[in-house]
Amino acid sequence: MDLLKDDEITSRIRMVGPWEYDSEDKILIRETMFKDFMEAMGFLNKLAEAAEKLNHHPDMTLCEYSRVIVTTTTHDAGGITDNDIHLAQSFEKILEGYD
Repeated sequence: MDLLKDDEITSRIRMVGPWEYDSEDKILIRETMFKDFMEAMGFLNKLAEAAEKLNHHPDMTLCEYSRVIVTTTTHDAGGITDNDIHLAQSFEKILEGYD
């Protein structure tokens, strides 16, 4: 999988949603809040299923009861690839069901 260049990452992720790109650590970061613990856990379980289908597994953190933080990078490639963009798109698609 080919690494994406910084300008391409910024451009593509802007079209996906409010993700942040940490160019130093080469990760994409997304944080969101849910109404309660169970809703946050339900979301994380759905994201885990999507990640398994993509065979691309993000770091997922549930903190402060209902706040979810997800980071993704392609470790084997040493940065951001199409896999990370696809995972971010899956995140946003699942999140639409929680509005």
